[in-house]
Amino acid sequence: MTAVLQEIHSYIDEMPESKLIALREFLRAFLDEPLIIETNLTDEEKAIIEASMKRYDEHPEEFTPLKNI
Repeated sequence: MTAVLQEIHSYIDEMPESKLIALREFLRAFLDEPLIIETNLTDEEKAIIEASMKRYDEHPEEFTPLKNI
């Protein structure tokens, strides 16, 4: 099992049944719909993404983990 899968399993194990019901539908939506990968980004969009990734690499403590949102 990958580290990401283990982490997701640990979150699921801690969730109450009422939230698991919502999660089930959310995960099903991911399986049913194809992943869309943006391939026609403008140079400006590419620069924004690159700058964001660099900022995260240099200062990860400034970002909020998804589990805290």
